[in-house]
Amino acid sequence: MSKVIVSLDLESKEKIDRIVEMLDFIEYFKVGPIPYLVYGNELIEKLKKRGKKIFLDLKFFDIPNTVKKSVKCACLKGVDMLTLHIMGGEEMVKSAIEGKNEVGAETKILGITVLTSLKEKDIDFATSSIREMVFKLAERGYNWGIDGIVCSGEELPFLRKKFPSPFLMVVPGIRMEERKDDQKRVITPSMAVKKGADFIVVGRPVYESENPVKSVERIIKEVKIGEESMGGD
Repeated sequence: MSKVIVSLDLESKEKIDRIVEMLDFIEYFKVGPIPYLVYGNELIEKLKKRGKKIFLDLKFFDIPNTVKKSVKCACLKGVDMLTLHIMGGEEMVKSAIEGKNEVGAETKILGITVLTSLKEKDIDFATSSIREMVFKLAERGYNWGIDGIVCSGEELPFLRKKFPSPFLMVVPGIRMEERKDDQKRVITPSMAVKKGADFIVVGRPVYESENPVKSVERIIKEVKIGEESMGGD
């Protein structure tokens, strides 16, 4: 079954604590730069004590030695998944994997392809389309040994065909309906699952909702619909 990851991109400890408390039935939470800067390592420790799994989404992108040490530190904190930019290159990615292996961690390393906030016009300086960029980055990450990628729902069909499970595909930009915000390449939960997502990441549709519990329950229902439609194909 595809997993739902709830993002904690909130700007106060009180709001973060409230969402975690309300959504105690959720297994995975995403800790990105905002909650990490607000809460620090205490948030990771609190989530671990509650038996939660942590998707640390700090998107490491630096010189190989710095990324290796950052990955080691993250792994030692017991996070279950973390992200880095594949665009950092082969040496950086392999250094990250080496760092994980040195501490004997089972943390999954996921590669960022192209941010879901970008569209073609945003990369008019590039020599290839977003689709081509995503594919090339995914292929390199796969060959270099990462555990999976973060990509938009738009790219899922051709990526899943090329890179079958257990190579993980984590999909942000999940929206229940049409809305205007900074996410451009979006997809519904059921379609993401049907196209091959292993995890979907939801944030604003949950914590900006008047009833976060009902919103998550609706998303889980959509996930099940996507899985059932796959079974009927």
